[in-house]
Amino acid sequence: MSMPDKEAKHWGGVARGWSDKGYANELLGEQKRKTYIDLITRWTRITPRQKILKTDLFAEAFSVEQFLFDAIPAKSAVIGIDVAFEIVAAAKSQAQNRGMDAGGYLCCDVKKLPLRDSSIDLIISDSTLDHFPTEAEIITALKELGRVLTDGGTLILTIDNKSNLTYPPYFIIRLWMKLGLSPYLIGRTLSLPRLRRALAEIGLNVEENTAILHYPHPDGLVRWLERSLRYLSRGRLDNAIRKGLACLNRLEGSKIKYLTGRYVAIKAVKRGAS
Repeated sequence: MSMPDKEAKHWGGVARGWSDKGYANELLGEQKRKTYIDLITRWTRITPRQKILKTDLFAEAFSVEQFLFDAIPAKSAVIGIDVAFEIVAAAKSQAQNRGMDAGGYLCCDVKKLPLRDSSIDLIISDSTLDHFPTEAEIITALKELGRVLTDGGTLILTIDNKSNLTYPPYFIIRLWMKLGLSPYLIGRTLSLPRLRRALAEIGLNVEENTAILHYPHPDGLVRWLERSLRYLSRGRLDNAIRKGLACLNRLEGSKIKYLTGRYVAIKAVKRGAS
């Protein structure tokens, strides 16, 4: 079985068995939506003529954390991709329920896109590439994203932050998965300097970088704490939880943001041919 087939089988199995598994955190999802919408609004201006690529559809299919339907105008030309047919089908259903155009949703591998060179104006890749088991696969995916991006086009990418104080050694992550404590594959990631070099090597200039969503990795404790507090207080602490998450998010403006941020976020623009 080839690597894309293994990935499709894995994520298809995750989709078929998905029942939130402790990941249905309404308030954390609300905070994530706000954070991503703010990031996109700060870093780019979406116009009706742009062709937009979203590099996975898991959140749009199953999660309260999705932001695509809120951040992108309904009539925009969006290509959404995922390696698993089950996820694409569920995302299409959710999009149609919200009056969004899902005609551009495709089942394919981000490392081998069925798209023409220089055909996409804006790529949004939110914690997609950190689900690959090797750094080489991350680099392959970055090259493919660079290939399809237009000259002057923008890539907004987030990836697990290795500099987070709570980011564990990868053998701990492997053990975590082996014990069944993660519902899906947690992959490798790149440090911010390595990511910047990789993007420069494929002709993308990094114009902005930051760290977002300031809480521990993995986030199981935060999710459990939210659910427990909401259950015990019967929702009376919801506003306090929101304020707490918003307070943590203000760490993005601090000098220690790369020690506390869950993800590194990058804005990179493709250099035109000289």
